[in-house]
Amino acid sequence: MRIGVNCFLLQPSVGGIKQYFFNLFHELLKKDDQHEYIFFHFPHNAEELKQMENTRWQDHAILLHDQMEIKCHLDKIDLYFCPFGSLWPRPLPIPTVVTLVDIQEVFYPENFTGIALFNRAYHYGGSTKMADRVLTISEFSKKTIVKSHRLSPKKVIVAHLCADERFYRAMHIAHPLQAPLPDGDFIFYPANHWHHKNHDSLLRALQWLKRERGLRINVVFTGYDNVPNNYPLVQKVSEYGLDGQVFYVGYVSIEELAYLYTRAKMMVFPSLFEGFGIPVVEAMIAGCPVVASNVTSLPEVGGDVVEYFDPLFPESIGSAIERVWKNENLRQQLIVKGRQRASHFSAANLAHVHLTGFQEAAQSFSQLRYAWNYWVYQRYHFRKVHWKYRKVL
Repeated sequence: MRIGVNCFLLQPSVGGIKQYFFNLFHELLKKDDQHEYIFFHFPHNAEELKQMENTRWQDHAILLHDQMEIKCHLDKIDLYFCPFGSLWPRPLPIPTVVTLVDIQEVFYPENFTGIALFNRAYHYGGSTKMADRVLTISEFSKKTIVKSHRLSPKKVIVAHLCADERFYRAMHIAHPLQAPLPDGDFIFYPANHWHHKNHDSLLRALQWLKRERGLRINVVFTGYDNVPNNYPLVQKVSEYGLDGQVFYVGYVSIEELAYLYTRAKMMVFPSLFEGFGIPVVEAMIAGCPVVASNVTSLPEVGGDVVEYFDPLFPESIGSAIERVWKNENLRQQLIVKGRQRASHFSAANLAHVHLTGFQEAAQSFSQLRYAWNYWVYQRYHFRKVHWKYRKVL
């Protein structure tokens, strides 16, 4: 089968979805010799695609300047795959598959502008309805997508993410950072500065630990701060009286991330919403104890090898940090059990589930359903979403 891949939304700041793309195609291009992959790529992501370890992606790659040009190349593919949440262009008269990692906007609409909510409602809802199969990254995401988009559970397939294989060699590839780090022990939180990542509650937890427990704990933050509606970390650090405890080092490489995982006393993950939460798996592989939120997909990923807390309450976060900080035996248990659990999240399984989804999409495709989507549904969907968000358009 010739599988067309839309790379349009591949860019540096898309978070974990970029690593998903690289891990998936590293495995497929290396081991799948039954299918041909045609990458539709664009000038703005040329540098990102150069990071692909396997150059096989270049064999049939097609450089485009507009996504609609993909329609001119349908004779070259048997199935069309969009890995970044939006099936576009749509609908198409061939089998189609889309990956949608989560629908955070349904739970936290306040984190998005009106235009962003319109775009998500239009593209995400339209994509899952018109695709032949939908891939997502956790049972939590599947359950919420099925319910919110009113899909058949059979149409949505769960493919758990895997971490970059280099984390299995974390001690050997670890590279020190140029940015200043704490002299002693510290906790670590890798996340872009989106509000749902809940940096504020972690800062308040550190404030509570210092005030109520007499425990001054340093924290290292990584990630992009230049994201829409970003959390003002630097200003809040001063406001909460945490100057000297907080070290922000920005975006880091895999090797630098490995260094932080191997040096940190624990990785703290207070996120309010995760479709999966790949740093949890990265930390487990690298031998870093994990303390995390007890919400959304995180218990599904962490199982019984993570120390959990309620992310809405700084005291709960602080108490969990204190338990792990002071208990060496508990830290060692979390490290050993974490490495065992991490083996469940493999690139081989990720690729296998995707190939299953491609086959199911090819088998279920119907020209009658395509005609319905083309002549009726896409127009109905656009008008419905446009009416709902008419005040912001």
